[in-house]
Amino acid sequence: MTPTAAGDRDAGTAVAVVGLSCRLPGAAHPGQLWHNLMSGTDSVGEAPEGRWEARIAPAPAGVDRPIRHGGFIDGIAEFDAALFGVSRREAEHTDPQQRLLLELAWECLEDAAIRTSDVRGRQWGVYVGACADDFRLRYFASGRLDRYGHMGTSRALLAGRLSHHFGLCGPSEVVDTGQSSSLAALHRAVSALRLGECEAALVAGVNLNLLPDVTDQIQLWGGLSVDGRCRTLDESANGYVRAEGGGCVVLKPLEAALRDGDHVYCVIAGSAVNNDGGRAELGVPSQAAQRAVIEAAHRAAGVTPADVAYVELHGTGTPVGDPVEARAVGEAIGSGRPPGDPVRVGSVKTNIGHLESAAGIAGFIKTCLALSHGKLPPSLHHRRAPADLPLDELNLRVVTRPEEFPRPHRGVVGVSSFGMGGSNVHVVARPSPVERRREPPGAVDTVWCLSGRSREAVRASAAALLDHPFPEDRASVADVAWTLSHREQWRHRAAVVGGDWAQLREGLAKVADGHDLAVPASWLQDTAPARSALVAVAGAYAYAGGIADVRQRLGQGLRKVPGLPTYPFERETFPGPPPRTVPALDPPSGSPAVSGREADAEAASPGADVAPPFAERWAQAATGPGRQWLVRSLLERELLVVMGEFDDSPARVDPAETFRDMGVDSMSLIEFQGRIVDATNLEIPETALFDHPTINELTAYVDAELEATRG
Repeated sequence: MTPTAAGDRDAGTAVAVVGLSCRLPGAAHPGQLWHNLMSGTDSVGEAPEGRWEARIAPAPAGVDRPIRHGGFIDGIAEFDAALFGVSRREAEHTDPQQRLLLELAWECLEDAAIRTSDVRGRQWGVYVGACADDFRLRYFASGRLDRYGHMGTSRALLAGRLSHHFGLCGPSEVVDTGQSSSLAALHRAVSALRLGECEAALVAGVNLNLLPDVTDQIQLWGGLSVDGRCRTLDESANGYVRAEGGGCVVLKPLEAALRDGDHVYCVIAGSAVNNDGGRAELGVPSQAAQRAVIEAAHRAAGVTPADVAYVELHGTGTPVGDPVEARAVGEAIGSGRPPGDPVRVGSVKTNIGHLESAAGIAGFIKTCLALSHGKLPPSLHHRRAPADLPLDELNLRVVTRPEEFPRPHRGVVGVSSFGMGGSNVHVVARPSPVERRREPPGAVDTVWCLSGRSREAVRASAAALLDHPFPEDRASVADVAWTLSHREQWRHRAAVVGGDWAQLREGLAKVADGHDLAVPASWLQDTAPARSALVAVAGAYAYAGGIADVRQRLGQGLRKVPGLPTYPFERETFPGPPPRTVPALDPPSGSPAVSGREADAEAASPGADVAPPFAERWAQAATGPGRQWLVRSLLERELLVVMGEFDDSPARVDPAETFRDMGVDSMSLIEFQGRIVDATNLEIPETALFDHPTINELTAYVDAELEATRG
């Protein structure tokens, strides 16, 4: 069977990578990942406190010493629900993989200098590689089911929620091919772009390891390293170490990326996917199939083995899988190169562990960074290949220290990912065709615009930029200004004016301390009309908005600067339902079952059964404003219960904000309507909440209905 391939031999169908984001072990963003890769950092460690402790089943007898090593990320229970319009109740019952993907997609679009409002209604595709359902298993085991859990735990919503939130109208797919899922998702996106099914795409992979039971199962299968290290192609390799996290990339046709002035990290030249087809035992990789998928990707890309500068291996560190992959790469690439010119190989798994369904996107992001920086990071934990695996005869060499990219102009990089069900993917990428600046750009007066949903967010943005290592040899202060001006605009703003890096850093420090407008002290006595006009534009932006005037002032010919700090999420903690620790009791005969959410609501309103009826309290109020205040208080309290916010919550309702903007969906509105009816004894139709979509409007409506009952 011929592998399915997609390539760019027609230059009009080349696909560019224009945005990156990641949350990986030891790396909260691509810049941190690159630093860790080049410094040879091992980000594998012990499971954090509280992880892999709550089980849904007893530990199996065959596991004497449970594995505690892994590559973990911080804050998996944290999420900026308000930014994404998600209520507390919904967030608590939403898979943290969905929540992580929302944040990664946001960061990826910002890295590409694409405003979220600019993609709404566009034919953008979403392709997510995923295979883990830990949260869903834990949710069902908790015995605390909630209406939000149906969509919150659905794997289909890993892609669907992104399409819904950002308003993306192209294909929306979750791809599960096991450990090759996210690279298979990338192949699907590339194919869709070339077929015209979408104009651009978000491609992501995600994997969170929440349950020790799953690790026990893999340990019983026999694939895990007992000492928690992936030793790719090393004689001491003894299995892989599990890891978690996620990554996201923005893809565009190369022609569109060049037209829009995007920063191009690299270009996808070709890709291919196939299956072992039963050529080996289930779960055992096939050398012939892996060789075939590499050769198919090369044909799609129009490259030869001599063009390949480096291969990012699947490279799990298992004694069975690594030799198969090495021989396949040797046959497909090494044998086609002159003796003594080995193809360089390595694996990001030696740094961060095996992210399973997100492993492919992790390896691909490493590749994007390597091509963008023109350097090859080292692969860790490699001293000597097994005696029966002569890498020199296969014409392969493991990169063990940082190296310059060997073929800066024509070399390509291959990325492999293989699933245990036999699905193999290989992607070929080449450097960006856009030349990097050769000389440091000159100084120019400009304005940096910062915006956030709160003043604290604006200050945090300033502090992050202040600490950021700007690429001063490749970007100008005006380039940064242009990039920041193409971010989402909020009600809180600040502007920093300056003509060089020192002046702008000084201004950032002022904004971080609480100023809304920062102007260099030396400018205060400057009467130059151009500078006065720039300060006026900056002041108008900081105090009234008007980003369009700033963009017009910045002019043309500027470049997007990649890797800038992204929006500082204001996260809250949503731990989700814990696994049930005791068997649930059936409700007494004839009694309705009470859900966990209803029980929480009852607990949040002690003494409610002895309070006077609401209609009676309303009638006793002395004035009209007093009665309206009672109605508003009732509505706010009941809405907070529906949203999962109780008496000890700091959340407050903005009476002028629409229910939709608060993250209240139609089913929650129906529940809200039922609670209002129960509290007031009014016959309120369900449509009333859609016709009166704010607390202010609904207060007036309910107050009028109560007035009508008085006759």
